[in-house]
Amino acid sequence: MSVLNHVFDVPTDEELAAIVGAATPHFALQSLIRVKLYLDALPPDHPRRAAVQAQVERLEGLAVRGERAGDGPSERPRLIH
Repeated sequence: MSVLNHVFDVPTDEELAAIVGAATPHFALQSLIRVKLYLDALPPDHPRRAAVQAQVERLEGLAVRGERAGDGPSERPRLIH
């Protein structure tokens, strides 16, 4: 059986945090695909569905909007010539 065909169990809270916790905007889509596969395998009434869905939404936002390091200025400073 190839890795692509292997069916993984639903991740625990700790495993899910390890998958998505260190996601950066650059790698958010890779994590998103993996977490969506878990979500798609869950039945609609599964108790872990809400937690996994929340991580999907977080990763989608991270991939699209990125993240900010703080509440600093949103515009670049002007260059001095």
